[in-house]
Amino acid sequence: MKGTTGDLLAKIIAAEKKAQIFYEGLYRMFEHVPRVAAFWQDMVDDEKAHRHLMEKVRAGLTPEELQAPADPEMLHKASVAARFSPDRALRRIHGLNDAYEIALDLEQSEINAVFEFVLAEHAYLEEEVRDRMVELYLRVHIKRFQELGGELASGCEGIGGRKVV
Repeated sequence: MKGTTGDLLAKIIAAEKKAQIFYEGLYRMFEHVPRVAAFWQDMVDDEKAHRHLMEKVRAGLTPEELQAPADPEMLHKASVAARFSPDRALRRIHGLNDAYEIALDLEQSEINAVFEFVLAEHAYLEEEVRDRMVELYLRVHIKRFQELGGELASGCEGIGGRKVV
């Protein structure tokens, strides 16, 4: 797949926005369960932060850098991630387990690989700062997600795991 670094950034920004919209929908679905609503709100906030960081990276590049050819594999991954449909995904949800599974699929998609690639290749940061940002933006995000998965696996009724929306 051919495209520019600007195209790559536009696609990852769009993908992060769609993830944010998806998590906003989950927040609305589960706002009657405070623990779950707080979790989805944290995910919304994370996706906003991811998008804003990608926008800052884009703003920091010169016109020449934005027009440079993008890594074809990363451009393809970003294109796939940008095709995610929050509305279609939300229509498939009938309970918290469905929400978790679909969100897990989203989190295991290529979006995080592209995010990390963009930070590594296009953000003008010292390696230590970049590594800390990846830790903060992705690892904490994923850890939070895994914690909810553990609660669901333990059959925790108190968080709404068996309730149908």
